[in-house]
Amino acid sequence: MRAALVNAVRPTRSLLARFRAARSGLAALEFALILPMMLVLYVGGVEVNDAISIRRKLNHAASTLADLAAQSNATVTSAAITDLFYAGNAVMRPYDSAKLKPVIAGVTIDDKGKATIAWAKSANGAACPAKGSAASIPASLATPNSFLIMVDASYAFTPKIGYVLTGTYNMDERVYQQPRIGKAISGPDC
Repeated sequence: MRAALVNAVRPTRSLLARFRAARSGLAALEFALILPMMLVLYVGGVEVNDAISIRRKLNHAASTLADLAAQSNATVTSAAITDLFYAGNAVMRPYDSAKLKPVIAGVTIDDKGKATIAWAKSANGAACPAKGSAASIPASLATPNSFLIMVDASYAFTPKIGYVLTGTYNMDERVYQQPRIGKAISGPDC
């Protein structure tokens, strides 16, 4: 009986030894195990890269709008602000510029440091603040009897693939700029 048991185990040991020594399918097995993680890292990297790029472009678009509006003379027209919005859209390319929702506003700061909206114009469905409404500005910019250009820009980022990052991410940016020519700029209302 013992000889029969040894003869039955010997082929099994031989089979295990051959399996352990075989290396022909090892690379395929390792690839099959690593592939899902590599795909998640790759797709996630693409989605995160898009989000970071859009965030940088949003910051740049808001800064560009504020800078261009601050270069205006004593009055900025509605047509000129529409042209500024086109410039903001150009900065956002190659991403969908229709998702950019900018607001350009003139902010008057009275002798007590209280900031109010003097005028505002928005594009792409952005909410436009009412003339005379309070404006939230940093205390360091609340210089009595001064004027600021304030740009609020938002962008609703939805990943193209949506595998790692899902849903919509709302990005907001606010930039302030002092007028370059004169003390105040008058402009249109929404």
